[in-house]
Amino acid sequence: MTRRAWVGLVLLLATSSLACVGLGHWQWTRHVHRSEQVALITSNIGADPVPAAELLGPDLLDPVDPDDVWRPVELAGEWVADSGVQLRNRPVEGANASHSLALLRTEAGALVVVDRGWWRQGDDVPPGALDLPAGPVELVVRLRAAEPLDSRTPPPDQAYSVTPQVLLDSLVAGDKVTQTEADGLAADLATGIYGMQVSPIPTDPLGALPPPDTSLRSHLSYAFQWWFFALAIPVAGVVLVRRDRDRDRGDDGEGGPPRPQRTRRRPTMAEEEDALLDALERS
Repeated sequence: MTRRAWVGLVLLLATSSLACVGLGHWQWTRHVHRSEQVALITSNIGADPVPAAELLGPDLLDPVDPDDVWRPVELAGEWVADSGVQLRNRPVEGANASHSLALLRTEAGALVVVDRGWWRQGDDVPPGALDLPAGPVELVVRLRAAEPLDSRTPPPDQAYSVTPQVLLDSLVAGDKVTQTEADGLAADLATGIYGMQVSPIPTDPLGALPPPDTSLRSHLSYAFQWWFFALAIPVAGVVLVRRDRDRDRGDDGEGGPPRPQRTRRRPTMAEEEDALLDALERS
């Protein structure tokens, strides 16, 4: 192997090994981040419900503190009539599902989006899935940060993200309120949060929302795999070098060129006749 080939091989092995180290570090940081998320979920999900004003301010319009996500809070108010919206393509327990979103006019005056439950998604919305009971209601919901607005324009009475403004836009698109009325409602809209209903437990056709996933996933395993490759690549390079040297030195392991292979010469016809005569004389 030429000097240039050796240099290229060393650079290739070093680059590949460093890349594996970097990929392992990336998976490790994802594992650390996921561990922090799981710790936060585990701590908050089991907390006792508190009045929403304790975490969101007296008007319920403050953004949720990241450390308070998933905490259960108490809400009281009335549903905004005809504000039900289908949130599509949100799997639940491995099933393709839709969720029922609606606006709650709280006693504090704020409008809060609530995820009321889910159903197995099909071609049609099940009867009653978006219907809202009249009169006062008291809820326990888990606090979530509002999602960024999806750039797609949803059909009427549907949403692609849990973005509070989407529900107001749906009311306007469905001619349930005028744009002027929607602009008035927007002043009371809690734009940075929404709640996932815990109590009362949804009834048919809606199913109760499951607890969040608290698995650590496979990031740590992937990190160790990448670091193993980072160590294995130099070892593989050493093996390749030793095999190349052994091939150059010959099968006997000594220095110098490899020994030529001896080939057996076939006897001539005269030699065969002499051997036959000798055999006759001895007999």
